[in-house]
Formats: sequence, structure tokens, C-alpha cells
Amino acid sequence: MRFERRRLVVLLALAMATAGCEGGGDTADSMVTTSPEADATTTSTDGRPASFREVQPAVIQIVAQGTFRDPELGFSDGSGAGSGFVVSPEGLGVTNNHVVAGAATLEVFVGGETDPSYNATIVGVSECNDLALIDISESQPLPYLDWYEGDITPGLAVYAAGFPLGDPEFTLTSGIVSKARAGGDLTGTSSIDHTIEHDANIQPGNSGGPLVGEDGTVVAVNYAGGAVATTTAQFYGIASDLAEPVITRLMDGDFETLGINGWAVFDEAAAISGVWVAGVTAGSPAADADILPGDIITSMNGLPVGTDGTFKDYCDVIRTAGASPIAVDVLRYDTSEVLRGEINGSQPLELAFSFADEIEDEVSVDDSGDVATYVDYQSIVDDTGSIVIEVPAEWSDIDAAPATDEAGEPIPYILAATDRQAWTDSFDVPGVLFAKLGQTGDIPSTLLEYGDFSGSCTDLGLVDYSDPVFTGQYQVWDACGGTATAIVVLAAVPVDGSYTALMLVQVVSEADLEALDRIFQTFNVIG
Repeated sequence: MRFERRRLVVLLALAMATAGCEGGGDTADSMVTTSPEADATTTSTDGRPASFREVQPAVIQIVAQGTFRDPELGFSDGSGAGSGFVVSPEGLGVTNNHVVAGAATLEVFVGGETDPSYNATIVGVSECNDLALIDISESQPLPYLDWYEGDITPGLAVYAAGFPLGDPEFTLTSGIVSKARAGGDLTGTSSIDHTIEHDANIQPGNSGGPLVGEDGTVVAVNYAGGAVATTTAQFYGIASDLAEPVITRLMDGDFETLGINGWAVFDEAAAISGVWVAGVTAGSPAADADILPGDIITSMNGLPVGTDGTFKDYCDVIRTAGASPIAVDVLRYDTSEVLRGEINGSQPLELAFSFADEIEDEVSVDDSGDVATYVDYQSIVDDTGSIVIEVPAEWSDIDAAPATDEAGEPIPYILAATDRQAWTDSFDVPGVLFAKLGQTGDIPSTLLEYGDFSGSCTDLGLVDYSDPVFTGQYQVWDACGGTATAIVVLAAVPVDGSYTALMLVQVVSEADLEALDRIFQTFNVIG
């Protein structure tokens, strides 16, 4: 994990809060509440309401249950509630994609009634437009809403209908459209061309519910809360002229989606940006490409994604590629592996860089197969809590006490080997030294000062190194001390150059080459 976990969790929490339609508290002059019974039966003869006061029977509450991956807690079972509305008497309903994406079950309550409830299936989703079409399993015709067909202009009276905060009681809040074409890339979960901004108060749980006009038609689909402008909180909806065509497309299945439930994440200090994958829909292009919950998609077709904390670049690539293969770079959170492959293509996800693959044909380590492959690994944190690394369990002779520099300042330090004394005195045993140095100047000078084996080994050259956090160089030495042992020395700095990570690995056998990959995938500075 080569980035600050705590900062990433905060970023994800902010992204989820925005996507969840958070906003300010209800204000007295904007709140119109109705009980489940009030105006619930006043609709036109064909099931469509004639005014905003009559929309309740066509508004639904959706309770989604499923398992998602949180970066701090890991896999967790949970449920969430959102709103939606019926758009056909046959029971087709509209909501936000982030309300239903990745859910194992969907339970729907119609018009504020708590009994009966209905199951629903997902007909199609669009993660880039944050819209979903569901089919409610009700055999009788249901009341439904029509789309607004007039011009959406500032000052248009609107009403937000739904079930905020998971409450089964229906609410209706009033306001006006303040901007007819507000920004579209407002959250880390979608990329919409433009939205409408209004002040009809919405809360978490209003996501996917209708914003209706005075005639009861759907002006927009509510999906996000915004900042407070002076004394009035502003909220956002996906305008009917954008939402209706997408919903029509969804009748034929998914549209502008890879099957990922996730959030854009951005951490400038740690040089990490991408799309965090919280869940993957079975049978989707992402699932077929072996994308896993906990992965971070860092680039698509060579374009870094999530750099602005939104889905814009991610969705631009999806929209440009269509059904063509999309090359992806993936940072696997659990193992810190950098993987490369294709979505909608034939190239499976594989390690983008392997030290073993890079140097195994150059070094003369023991490849007889007599040394068993390492199975178990242990994570080691130094005594100062500053650095961490994973090494084979057999490398159990460990020193994690800090070293000291010339000024007597502590240097975070780990030495792990099968025999530390033998590792120090000879080239006969495998092991690793990992330290966090201060600002040491240029990388070649650091390698020369701490990793010069020119008197004992054959120099195989200096190679540039980069990963999602560190950039630097590594040097490979071979045939050390007349043995078949190789030594790999790495010096690398983070994006701000505030310290230098130094690592020296002694490789005796082919099994140690595999350990080398694990070491380079997991080393991290955490404090």
C-alpha cells in the first residue's frame, strides 16, 4: 500500500457523501410534507397525476442490499435506501445507478406504503449518467409519471419528491430552478453533460427521486447536493432532456457502463489518482476482465483517470471506445501490484512490471529448482512505525530497530534475512535491507554511497524505476564474491522528494527472485 490510507479513506467518504445527495437542513419555506395518505389517490384516470400534489402514488422507495469493499474495513455487508419513480403502468421505474449498482437484492415500496413490498430487477444501468431502469414485480398497473416537455428556465417552480434518510414517510419540498445548465461533473460517481441547479431541499435518500413541475411531470432526476450559496443550499438534478433518452436506451440493457460501482479518488501528495472499485457486477465487462473490488483503475487507453476527483476522464474513454477494447492499468490495493490488461478485450490482467522477469535471464542465481518456492510471507513494520515491507516467512532473523545518521538522528530501518550475520558477512544467504533516508540529493550519488559493490560483483547496469508513488533507479550486481548471488539496489523518492527510500536485496536462488517481486510490490513509507 504505497499511499496514505487515511487520506484515501477521507477522499472516498467525501465522494460518497456527495453522491449520496447530502445537503443542508430543510427550511420551513421550502418544505411541503404529505403523509402516506394525503393526496395518494388523486390521479388522472390513466394513472398519471395532474399536479405535483398527486405524484406520491408513483414515487418509490428502494432498499438495496449487497456486499461492497471499503478501503479501511474491507468487505462489508450493508444496505442503503434511495428513491425513484414509476414511468410506465407495467412497473418500470427510474432511479440513480449509485442507488442500485452492485446490489444483491432490491426491495421496492410504492407510494409510501410499507406493505406490500416488491422485488425488482435491474433492466439496465448507466454509471456515467448515474441512471438506472428497474422492473418492479407487480402484476397490476401502477400509477406513473410523464417527463416534462417544456423549456427548463431559471425561476421554474419545482418540487422534490422522495423518501429521504431512509424514512418510509413520503416528503415533498418546494423551490425554483436557479440554473438551467449547471455543471455536470459534480460527483466522483458520474459524468453528466449538464445538470439543473435548484433549491428544493433534498437529503441522502432522495437520490433517484423525481423533481417535478407544478403539473406533476418529471423535470429532473435528483442526484446530488451542493454547497451553500449565501444562505441557500443548492441541489442538482439530471434534466429530463438528458435523462429520458438515456432511460430509453436502458430498455435494451446497460449503456455507458463497465459494471463498476466505485468512486474517483485523488491524492496529490501520494501521486495516486484513479477509480476505486467498491463492487463489480457479475457478467459485466469489468468482471470478465477480472477487475476485483479493492482495485484502483489508474489509467484507461493511456489516459490517467480521476486526476480531478471526478469520473470525467473515465467516462470520456468509455464513450469514445464504445465496444472496443480498453487498455487499463490497475493498482491492486491488497498486494500493491501494478497490473495491465484490457476491458472488452483479449489481454488478461498481468503484472505490468516484474523484477523477476526483467533480470532472471541476466543474473546467474541458482535455478536448479532445489530451493522450494516461498509460500508464506510476513509483513514487517520498523520500530518507529515509519516503513513496512513483506518478506518470506523464512527470513525470520529480523532487526527493525532504527539506525542513526552522522548527526545521531534515527533512520527507520529493517533488515530481514535467514541469518542476519551471514547476510552481512557473505553472499551466501538471501535477505533485504530497507531504510528511509532523508533528502540525500541525486539518486546516482545515493546508489554509489550505499550500494557500490564494484569490488565484489559484476555491474549489470543502472535502470530507471517508477511506480504509482516512487521514481528513481535500481542497479543490478551479479556473481558477487565468486558466487551465483545477485544484489539489487534501489533508491527512489516520492513526488515531493522529501525523503529517499533505499532498498538492497540479496538474491541467492530463483525462489528469491519471486520474493523480489513481492518485496518491490509491498515496500512503503507510512510515517
